[in-house]
Amino acid sequence: MNIEKIVDYTLIAICFIFSVFFYVLFDLENILWDRFDRPIISTQDIEFDRSRDYTGYKAGEDIPNITNKDEWDDLLNDIDYARITPKSIVKTDVYSRANWIEAYTRKSNGATGRRLSDVRKSPLDISANYSPYYIIELEDGTHILAQMNRGIADKISKGQKVELPLGKKRGLTNTAKKLLKETYDEYDVITDHVFYTIRDSWEAEQANRIMIEKAIISFVLFIVLAVLVQLIVDKLIWKK
Repeated sequence: MNIEKIVDYTLIAICFIFSVFFYVLFDLENILWDRFDRPIISTQDIEFDRSRDYTGYKAGEDIPNITNKDEWDDLLNDIDYARITPKSIVKTDVYSRANWIEAYTRKSNGATGRRLSDVRKSPLDISANYSPYYIIELEDGTHILAQMNRGIADKISKGQKVELPLGKKRGLTNTAKKLLKETYDEYDVITDHVFYTIRDSWEAEQANRIMIEKAIISFVLFIVLAVLVQLIVDKLIWKK
Protein backbone atom coordinates (compact mmCIF):
# COMPACT_ATOMS: atom_id res chain seq x y z
CA MET A 1 0.00 0.00 0.00
CA ASN A 2 1.48 3.36 -1.03
CA ILE A 3 1.68 6.43 1.14
CA GLU A 4 -1.21 8.15 -0.65
CA LYS A 5 -3.68 5.39 0.22
CA ILE A 6 -2.47 5.30 3.82
CA VAL A 7 -3.09 9.04 4.16
CA ASP A 8 -6.51 8.72 2.51
CA TYR A 9 -7.63 5.91 4.84
CA THR A 10 -6.29 7.75 7.88
CA LEU A 11 -8.22 10.90 6.99
CA ILE A 12 -11.41 8.91 6.39
CA ALA A 13 -10.99 7.28 9.79
CA ILE A 14 -10.53 10.69 11.43
CA CYS A 15 -13.67 11.99 9.70
CA PHE A 16 -15.60 8.95 10.93
CA ILE A 17 -14.39 9.42 14.52
CA PHE A 18 -15.38 13.10 14.34
CA SER A 19 -18.88 12.19 13.14
CA VAL A 20 -19.24 9.68 15.98
CA PHE A 21 -18.31 12.36 18.51
CA PHE A 22 -20.81 14.68 16.84
CA TYR A 23 -23.52 12.02 17.19
CA VAL A 24 -22.80 11.67 20.90
CA LEU A 25 -22.52 15.39 21.64
CA PHE A 26 -25.25 16.78 19.37
CA ASP A 27 -28.13 17.59 21.73
CA LEU A 28 -31.11 17.19 19.42
CA GLU A 29 -33.22 16.16 22.40
CA ASN A 30 -32.82 19.57 24.01
CA ILE A 31 -33.61 21.39 20.75
CA LEU A 32 -36.88 19.47 20.43
CA TRP A 33 -37.62 19.90 24.15
CA ASP A 34 -37.25 23.68 23.92
CA ARG A 35 -39.81 23.64 21.09
CA PHE A 36 -42.24 21.55 23.14
CA ASP A 37 -45.12 23.78 24.25
CA ARG A 38 -45.51 22.63 27.84
CA PRO A 39 -48.52 23.87 29.81
CA ILE A 40 -48.03 25.71 33.08
CA ILE A 41 -49.53 23.63 35.89
CA SER A 42 -50.94 25.14 39.07
CA THR A 43 -51.88 23.51 42.34
CA GLN A 44 -55.52 23.92 41.34
CA ASP A 45 -54.91 21.95 38.12
CA ILE A 46 -53.38 19.09 40.11
CA GLU A 47 -56.17 19.03 42.68
CA PHE A 48 -58.79 19.05 39.92
CA ASP A 49 -57.49 15.78 38.45
CA ARG A 50 -54.87 13.89 40.45
CA SER A 51 -55.14 10.86 38.14
CA ARG A 52 -53.15 12.70 35.46
CA ASP A 53 -49.36 12.76 35.33
CA TYR A 54 -48.04 16.33 35.31
CA THR A 55 -44.36 15.45 35.60
CA GLY A 56 -42.19 17.39 33.17
CA TYR A 57 -44.59 20.28 32.63
CA LYS A 58 -43.85 23.87 33.68
CA ALA A 59 -44.53 24.59 37.34
CA GLY A 60 -46.86 27.44 38.28
CA GLU A 61 -45.90 29.98 40.92
CA ASP A 62 -48.08 28.32 43.56
CA ILE A 63 -46.29 24.96 43.25
CA PRO A 64 -44.11 24.35 46.36
CA ASN A 65 -40.53 25.48 45.80
CA ILE A 66 -37.97 23.20 47.48
CA THR A 67 -35.01 25.22 48.79
CA ASN A 68 -33.75 23.32 51.83
CA LYS A 69 -33.50 19.96 53.58
CA ASP A 70 -36.63 20.37 55.71
CA GLU A 71 -38.82 21.17 52.72
CA TRP A 72 -37.39 18.17 50.87
CA ASP A 73 -38.01 15.87 53.83
CA ASP A 74 -41.62 17.10 54.10
CA LEU A 75 -42.33 16.30 50.44
CA LEU A 76 -44.50 13.18 50.24
CA ASN A 77 -42.93 10.39 48.21
CA ASP A 78 -44.60 9.96 44.78
CA ILE A 79 -47.56 12.13 45.80
CA ASP A 80 -46.58 15.80 46.05
CA TYR A 81 -45.41 17.80 43.06
CA ALA A 82 -42.70 20.41 43.54
CA ARG A 83 -40.28 22.70 41.73
CA ILE A 84 -36.56 23.24 42.31
CA THR A 85 -33.99 25.69 40.97
CA PRO A 86 -30.59 24.03 41.60
CA LYS A 87 -27.56 26.07 42.64
CA SER A 88 -25.27 23.54 40.99
CA ILE A 89 -25.30 20.11 39.39
CA VAL A 90 -22.97 17.12 39.09
CA LYS A 91 -23.57 14.17 36.78
CA THR A 92 -22.96 10.72 38.23
CA ASP A 93 -21.90 7.62 36.30
CA VAL A 94 -24.99 5.70 37.43
CA TYR A 95 -28.06 5.34 35.22
CA SER A 96 -31.54 3.86 35.54
CA ARG A 97 -33.36 2.22 32.66
CA ALA A 98 -35.70 4.80 31.17
CA ASN A 99 -39.34 4.27 32.12
CA TRP A 100 -40.39 4.19 28.45
CA ILE A 101 -37.95 1.37 27.63
CA GLU A 102 -39.21 -2.21 28.00
CA ALA A 103 -37.36 -4.47 30.40
CA TYR A 104 -36.65 -6.99 27.63
CA THR A 105 -35.24 -6.49 24.16
CA ARG A 106 -37.17 -7.76 21.15
CA LYS A 107 -35.77 -10.06 18.50
CA SER A 108 -36.51 -9.53 14.79
CA ASN A 109 -39.25 -12.19 14.96
CA GLY A 110 -40.93 -10.43 17.88
CA ALA A 111 -39.77 -12.93 20.50
CA THR A 112 -38.50 -11.74 23.88
CA GLY A 113 -34.73 -11.26 24.04
CA ARG A 114 -32.36 -10.50 26.89
CA ARG A 115 -33.35 -8.52 29.95
CA LEU A 116 -31.94 -5.04 30.28
CA SER A 117 -30.41 -3.98 33.57
CA ASP A 118 -32.67 -1.76 35.64
CA VAL A 119 -29.63 0.19 36.85
CA ARG A 120 -26.11 0.33 35.48
CA LYS A 121 -22.82 2.13 36.02
CA SER A 122 -20.82 3.43 33.08
CA PRO A 123 -18.22 6.17 32.46
CA LEU A 124 -19.83 6.85 29.06
CA ASP A 125 -23.27 8.36 28.52
CA ILE A 126 -24.07 6.94 25.08
CA SER A 127 -27.39 5.14 25.50
CA ALA A 128 -30.75 6.90 25.24
CA ASN A 129 -32.25 3.83 26.94
CA TYR A 130 -30.84 4.97 30.29
CA SER A 131 -31.30 8.18 32.27
CA PRO A 132 -28.40 9.45 34.40
CA TYR A 133 -28.69 10.37 38.05
CA TYR A 134 -27.56 13.90 38.87
CA ILE A 135 -26.62 15.48 42.18
CA ILE A 136 -28.20 18.89 42.57
CA GLU A 137 -27.55 21.46 45.28
CA LEU A 138 -30.44 23.21 47.00
CA GLU A 139 -30.24 26.83 48.12
CA ASP A 140 -29.19 25.84 51.65
CA GLY A 141 -26.32 23.68 50.36
CA THR A 142 -28.15 20.37 50.72
CA HIS A 143 -27.40 17.79 48.01
CA ILE A 144 -30.09 15.50 46.62
CA LEU A 145 -30.47 13.25 43.59
CA ALA A 146 -32.43 14.27 40.50
CA GLN A 147 -33.22 12.98 37.02
CA MET A 148 -33.96 15.32 34.14
CA ASN A 149 -33.57 15.98 30.45
CA ARG A 150 -29.85 15.98 29.59
CA GLY A 151 -30.16 19.36 27.91
CA ILE A 152 -31.49 20.96 31.08
CA ALA A 153 -28.64 19.46 33.09
CA ASP A 154 -26.14 20.81 30.55
CA LYS A 155 -27.51 24.35 30.91
CA ILE A 156 -27.23 24.20 34.70
CA SER A 157 -23.68 22.83 34.50
CA LYS A 158 -22.76 25.86 32.36
CA GLY A 159 -23.92 28.21 35.11
CA GLN A 160 -27.41 29.04 33.88
CA LYS A 161 -30.15 29.46 36.48
CA VAL A 162 -32.80 26.98 35.38
CA GLU A 163 -35.94 25.93 37.19
CA LEU A 164 -36.46 22.20 36.77
CA PRO A 165 -39.74 20.96 35.26
CA LEU A 166 -42.50 19.89 37.62
CA GLY A 167 -41.34 16.80 39.48
CA LYS A 168 -41.97 14.26 42.20
CA LYS A 169 -39.89 12.60 44.88
CA ARG A 170 -39.41 8.91 44.06
CA GLY A 171 -37.73 5.98 45.73
CA LEU A 172 -34.49 4.31 44.67
CA THR A 173 -33.86 0.61 44.14
CA ASN A 174 -31.34 -1.13 46.35
CA THR A 175 -29.09 -1.60 43.32
CA ALA A 176 -29.10 2.12 42.63
CA LYS A 177 -28.30 2.88 46.28
CA LYS A 178 -25.38 0.46 46.17
CA LEU A 179 -23.92 1.89 42.97
CA LEU A 180 -24.38 5.45 44.21
CA LYS A 181 -22.77 4.84 47.62
CA GLU A 182 -19.44 6.47 46.72
CA THR A 183 -21.28 9.47 45.32
CA TYR A 184 -23.41 9.69 48.46
CA ASP A 185 -20.29 9.76 50.63
CA GLU A 186 -18.43 12.27 48.45
CA TYR A 187 -21.24 14.83 48.27
CA ASP A 188 -22.97 14.03 51.55
CA VAL A 189 -26.25 13.25 49.78
CA ILE A 190 -28.94 13.14 52.45
CA THR A 191 -31.69 11.13 50.80
CA ASP A 192 -32.59 7.71 49.42
CA HIS A 193 -34.96 9.37 46.98
CA VAL A 194 -34.64 11.11 43.63
CA PHE A 195 -36.42 14.20 42.29
CA TYR A 196 -37.85 12.91 39.00
CA THR A 197 -38.73 15.55 36.37
CA ILE A 198 -38.69 13.66 33.04
CA ARG A 199 -41.79 13.75 30.84
CA ASP A 200 -41.89 10.03 30.01
CA SER A 201 -44.63 10.20 27.38
CA TRP A 202 -42.78 12.89 25.42
CA GLU A 203 -39.49 11.01 25.61
CA ALA A 204 -41.16 7.81 24.41
CA GLU A 205 -42.64 9.61 21.41
CA GLN A 206 -39.37 11.31 20.49
CA ALA A 207 -36.87 8.52 21.24
CA ASN A 208 -36.82 6.93 17.76
CA ARG A 209 -36.95 10.29 16.00
CA ILE A 210 -33.97 11.57 17.98
CA MET A 211 -31.91 8.45 17.28
CA ILE A 212 -32.73 8.31 13.54
CA GLU A 213 -32.28 12.04 12.87
CA LYS A 214 -28.99 12.17 14.77
CA ALA A 215 -27.75 9.15 12.80
CA ILE A 216 -28.74 10.71 9.47
CA ILE A 217 -27.16 14.08 10.29
CA SER A 218 -23.97 12.41 11.53
CA PHE A 219 -23.75 10.23 8.40
CA VAL A 220 -24.21 13.22 6.10
CA LEU A 221 -21.57 15.10 8.08
CA PHE A 222 -19.17 12.18 7.67
CA ILE A 223 -19.67 12.07 3.88
CA VAL A 224 -19.29 15.84 3.50
CA LEU A 225 -16.16 15.95 5.67
CA ALA A 226 -14.60 12.97 3.90
CA VAL A 227 -15.17 14.51 0.46
CA LEU A 228 -13.97 17.98 1.48
CA VAL A 229 -10.86 16.68 3.21
CA GLN A 230 -10.07 14.45 0.24
CA LEU A 231 -10.40 17.38 -2.19
CA ILE A 232 -8.21 19.61 -0.03
CA VAL A 233 -5.51 16.96 0.37
CA ASP A 234 -5.53 16.15 -3.34
CA LYS A 235 -5.10 19.81 -4.19
CA LEU A 236 -2.58 20.90 -1.55
CA ILE A 237 -0.50 17.76 -1.02
CA TRP A 238 -0.82 15.53 -4.05
CA LYS A 239 -1.18 18.52 -6.40
CA LYS A 240 -3.92 16.83 -8.44
